Amino acid sequence: MSLDDSHNLIPVTGEHPGRARDGGSHVWTWHFNMAHNLIEQIRELAALIASMPPSLPYTTLRIAVVVGDALPWRIVESVANSMRPGTYRRKMFYFRTAEEARRSVRERIEWRLADSRFALQHMNTPGDFPGITTDLVPQHLFEVMFGEVRAKMRSAICTTLPERTASMP
Repeated sequence: MSLDDSHNLIPVTGEHPGRARDGGSHVWTWHFNMAHNLIEQIRELAALIASMPPSLPYTTLRIAVVVGDALPWRIVESVANSMRPGTYRRKMFYFRTAEEARRSVRERIEWRLADSRFALQHMNTPGDFPGITTDLVPQHLFEVMFGEVRAKMRSAICTTLPERTASMP
């Protein structure tokens, strides 16, 4: 790579640790490698998110990276509000490393699958008795009755906690 190709690189200040400056070419190479590694990490996370089973249509995960931030890796989670169709609860979770974000995505997928199985098991209606679950709980009280159990299940599965969480409009 020549310095003439530098317009294709992400200019970041600083040098590769432990190397003397030799006109800058190794600095651009280092930045190119950093950018390439970052893109690969984003691709891996995007592929993991894309592998989410279609049985989880009410949940959307997205990945974002803010280069230069202390907590650059972000997961944006949108969950459909079952009580208000067409509305979503959105949160952004902040992580220091790509590996933390990757673990969190895996755990969120695992938890969503477990929660779907739990809801399916407890929301089935016996016979043709609409509005009542197999546990004889009215469907509109499902969250009130099982919310604590589901929250405990989530905390047991989702052990990679973000360093920061923000609610989004």
